[in-house]
Amino acid sequence: MLKRPQHPGRRQDASEQAQPSSPGQPGLPSGSARLLAVRREGETVWLDVEGGVTYELAAASVPPGLPSPGDDLSAEQHRAVAFASERKRAARRLFALLDRRLQPVARLRGRLLDEGYLPEAVTAVIEAMHAQDVHSDQRYAEAWCRDHLLNRAVGRRHLENKLRQTGIGADLARQAASDALDEHTEAELALQAATGAWRRVRGNEARDLAKVVRFLVGRGFPPALASRAARQARPAFGAARGREPEAAGGLEGAGDDLVDDPADSADAGDDET
Repeated sequence: MLKRPQHPGRRQDASEQAQPSSPGQPGLPSGSARLLAVRREGETVWLDVEGGVTYELAAASVPPGLPSPGDDLSAEQHRAVAFASERKRAARRLFALLDRRLQPVARLRGRLLDEGYLPEAVTAVIEAMHAQDVHSDQRYAEAWCRDHLLNRAVGRRHLENKLRQTGIGADLARQAASDALDEHTEAELALQAATGAWRRVRGNEARDLAKVVRFLVGRGFPPALASRAARQARPAFGAARGREPEAAGGLEGAGDDLVDDPADSADAGDDET
């Protein structure tokens, strides 16, 4: 296993050795070090330095003027090598997180910081991710809306509010919700949700109509659309009922095949170290 410098908050094996840190940049070495060996394979370079530490970094990140094995890395070169190695590690972890599930940028940043990666390295990796158009909050919001609408009949306001709860900005959340649902599709979903809601009520009175309208508004449909859909889906008096509610008047989850909310279970099974 490759040994790497330690910095505050990082989990490490007991065999890993700590390097001294400068007060201004915790986790980066403060002094020079003897370069023992340089190995390259494709676009990856490994630098072995005294103390049993091996740095792994991208070939393009190798500092200029690197000394030959047996000579000393200057303090500046040592810090540059350590930072490039940390940036590569942070990038690898970021891509591993994205391979499992798309996430908002703020959540990715927080996850990397919580795991102990240097803030400067995390910032550099996220900036490179944006520059290369690998991932963004816009991509996350678009994908989240598509996936959410596969499972639930909801309105644009619901999508917008849920996206904002994940850390997406108000303007982007509003735009993503609008792009995902045009007025015609939103009206169809409102009718679908209303039809399911009516199967859960016991009667066909005015109070039952109000109950269905409230349910639709709670699902993010505009009040006017909720009222129209509830009246359109309202069964005739004496019509045969579908399944009865588990609790009197219960409408929770009516109108679709219920699944767990992706936003509510976003971190399920996300305990890897």
